[in-house]
Amino acid sequence: MKKLLFLAAMTLMYSYCNSQIEGTKEITKSEADQMGNIKTKGIKFGISMGFNRAHKTLYEARISPIDTTLVLERSANISFLLSTSVSFPILNGWFGGSYYRKLGADGTPTGNPYFVPRGLNIVATINLVTFNSALGGSGLFNQKLDGGLGIGYTFGENVQMAVTYEMLSFRQPREYLKQFEGKSVIVNGSNITNLPIDDNNFFTDTYIPSLSLKVIYTLN
Repeated sequence: MKKLLFLAAMTLMYSYCNSQIEGTKEITKSEADQMGNIKTKGIKFGISMGFNRAHKTLYEARISPIDTTLVLERSANISFLLSTSVSFPILNGWFGGSYYRKLGADGTPTGNPYFVPRGLNIVATINLVTFNSALGGSGLFNQKLDGGLGIGYTFGENVQMAVTYEMLSFRQPREYLKQFEGKSVIVNGSNITNLPIDDNNFFTDTYIPSLSLKVIYTLN
């Protein structure tokens, strides 16, 4: 997890620094029309950060060190997530937009102008943790991933705000285990004294619908 956060932070820093070195210059529509060959930025990839609220009560299960009984505690259903995102503009240009040209190393505008529409986007997100796990497994396809779909709004060239409806996996105690709350959990005739969260006999990955509010920094 720390490695993922570090890589994401470095990606953002690189992209930001690169944009500061090369930069862009906003130009008027008439200037862009005179140059011609205007390209419109369509599909955008980015990094999203924001708060997520699960629509279900979440629990943590542990064995009390005092009397070895099962203790169930509610855990926070609000979390902060770092995800990848891809967005597709809709109602393209209805809300206006801006025209830009890239700046070279000497600060001189270079290349063809391009149009960045301001307005609504369809946004798809994938949680970085599950995406990384899928890549490290048997392959990306046919793997369960945390993510969702939503609506975003573009501000300026590289920033979007989005609200997404997502399905996220949470490690939760199995239903039968909850029946032992306040009691000792006996396995093979003995009271268990700890509950490893990676033990599939007691815990399972449960997909729960959730709502997220995100800030997206687009990388292209």
